[in-house]
Amino acid sequence: MTTRFRFVPPAGTPVSLSDVASSIGTALVRRDTVEGFTADLCERVGVRHCEFVSTGRAALTLALLALKELDGGKRNEVVIPSYTCFSVPSSVVKAGLRVRLVDIDPATLDFVPSSLNQIDGKRVLAVVATNLYGMPNDMAAIAQITKDRGVYLIDDAAQCLGGSIGGRPSGTWGDVGLYSFDKGKNVTSIDGGVLLTDSTQVAGAIKRQVQDLRRSTVGESVSHLVKLLVYAAFLHPRRYWLPNSLPFLGLGMTAYRTDYPLAQYDRWMAPLGRRLFARLDVVAAQRRAAAERYQSVLPWGSKLRAVDSRLGAVPAYLRYPVLVDADYRQKVLMALQRHGIGATTSYPGAINDIPELQNLLQIEDRIAPGGQDLARRILTLPTHGYVTDKDQSRIAVVMADALAG
Repeated sequence: MTTRFRFVPPAGTPVSLSDVASSIGTALVRRDTVEGFTADLCERVGVRHCEFVSTGRAALTLALLALKELDGGKRNEVVIPSYTCFSVPSSVVKAGLRVRLVDIDPATLDFVPSSLNQIDGKRVLAVVATNLYGMPNDMAAIAQITKDRGVYLIDDAAQCLGGSIGGRPSGTWGDVGLYSFDKGKNVTSIDGGVLLTDSTQVAGAIKRQVQDLRRSTVGESVSHLVKLLVYAAFLHPRRYWLPNSLPFLGLGMTAYRTDYPLAQYDRWMAPLGRRLFARLDVVAAQRRAAAERYQSVLPWGSKLRAVDSRLGAVPAYLRYPVLVDADYRQKVLMALQRHGIGATTSYPGAINDIPELQNLLQIEDRIAPGGQDLARRILTLPTHGYVTDKDQSRIAVVMADALAG
């Protein structure tokens, strides 16, 4: 069987052309679009201070620069998970700080508690918890460890908007938190990120970092609008096969880079972000329903394991992560893609495998078996609104056949 002309994208959020038209119209007649989005977000998650910027990775860089300023430059290490998005270490390096890895447990995608307990508060400025694929970390435990050591906590919920743990929204557990509105996120405005905090002191430092950032150029705004139109037109599975068949577009590729700009949020994108943000409950419920169906239909066994959700967590399920026996993962991946399913192996490797970081890591950072094991076994399945029950049933059958080989 082939579904060449129907291909389910690995991630994204459905955006209609009417969404695009309405958002552009709002931007044409209103100048306070960013302010309105800011007010909505602060009210929704219950924080006092929000600052929008150009991208999620810019938000993390600026958060680190703000904390570095407050610390007076005494500490220069930032703890991150041994497996996460490559934009996390790139943000640390761009902020002029050193990456310090703490290993993770592949079963939870979270820090190994005993390893996190060993961090040195005299050298570590901050710990970044990344809530990978919308699976909330054990934020109460992490917050206690950082508090005991006098270390800042960044609740990086770039992938976890709409998730929560312990009844508290992801992104609000740290001294500073952040969300991303990149094209693959639960709420998208093609690009964009936001910093949030309840601390007046931290908010002041963030404000000093962002106040002189340049605005989006006309060319950048036009580029965003073109990308938005293409995104709305081609994300649907009946059309996604076309961009997916063009390798030069590099869809889904993750590269380590530090040459991204630190800039203000493009006000032309704010109306779309705000419009989709108003649907967050509906989007989150749909993704959780997709996750529940995966839990019931996938061929679980020794070759296919689920990722454990932390106690008290309500995941956002940006994607649905599973652990596949390393000897079978590529076979499963290729089978799913042949059947028109945008499954992915996520990032190219563990953080300590990134070539550009080799001369920047300490010796102990190179020993991270959990992150490297996860890099060999992780597979993510789509959860967005274009995934149908029929798609999920086909995914289960295809995976069962591939694992039975």
